[in-house]
Amino acid sequence: MRGVRRMAGVLTSKRFPPFMPFTPQSEPASPTPAPTEDDIRRLVHTFYAKVREDEVLGPIFNARVKDWDHHLSLLCDFWSSLVLGTRRFKGAPIPAHARIPDLSWPLFERWLALFHATTAALGHAQLQTTADAMADRIAAKLWAVWQARADIASLPDRLPPGVQPYMDSPVFTPDNLPDAVKAAHSTKPGTWGLLKVHAGVLRFVLDDAPHTEAVLTAGQQVVIEPGVRHHVAFELPGRFEITFCRAAEA
Repeated sequence: MRGVRRMAGVLTSKRFPPFMPFTPQSEPASPTPAPTEDDIRRLVHTFYAKVREDEVLGPIFNARVKDWDHHLSLLCDFWSSLVLGTRRFKGAPIPAHARIPDLSWPLFERWLALFHATTAALGHAQLQTTADAMADRIAAKLWAVWQARADIASLPDRLPPGVQPYMDSPVFTPDNLPDAVKAAHSTKPGTWGLLKVHAGVLRFVLDDAPHTEAVLTAGQQVVIEPGVRHHVAFELPGRFEITFCRAAEA
């Protein structure tokens, strides 16, 4: 045929492009459905059923919650407000939790581990991502407020007189934190550090006597004295940096 030629086994022409074999396209993945009120209710009731049975958390909650039906209803309103933006919850949970005596960061860690296990088991990816992030922020905030109200002993957070900054470290996150900073190390002689937490929760540990440690949240800081061995670890993802300082020249 005029204007038609065969090229490498493929029929072509000047008017039509080469015929290519059809490759079936896979169907696009269906988006994860948005969380619903039923999802919130299932999360709250499943999680707090586990809390009530937990050997460590159970006694703390059961001693303070007298009407679990009413409390679960409030918690559904609370999580609906956070996850769905319904604004149904009108309470003030932080002051109430801050008044509980003898709290510790390991209790918050246990609460978070149980919460994350619950959201993972529910099989709702969007709910898991959103609720887990909210739970992390709640734990960090409650811990910060509780520390402030309890007035627990803390490491120094102010530099000595005459000590001035001269250099800032990079902003560290879980993704770029050097292994050397996670292991026992010290600043060089004559150098102080002022560690400032910008977000998340960070554990700061003195590896030399008195072997003190502190769990720091956003807005808190701690002074690192010259030559004192220490290390850090993220308890929850976040950011921190260190300002290096030295005594001003006379």
